[in-house]
Amino acid sequence: MLSRTSLLATLLGRAMRRHGWGMLGAVLLLNVMHWMRHSTLDWNDARDSLCLLSIYLGLAMLLEYKRLRDAEEASAAAEDGR
Repeated sequence: MLSRTSLLATLLGRAMRRHGWGMLGAVLLLNVMHWMRHSTLDWNDARDSLCLLSIYLGLAMLLEYKRLRDAEEASAAAEDGR
């Protein structure tokens, strides 16, 4: 297994590559919907957007960690089968 720092960097890179546009799209959509309803955006909306991005990033990193572990297990199973 990779070191902790290397693992976090790997997970962050993979999550941003795979889910980055989705994260930005979700935040943009929610901010546009809020602006259309209230005709304003303020600092609370910026705080909420950052919270949403951090939650989305955390979930994306968990998904990437599961994909990485599944790939390692499949690789180990393939080596055991040889």
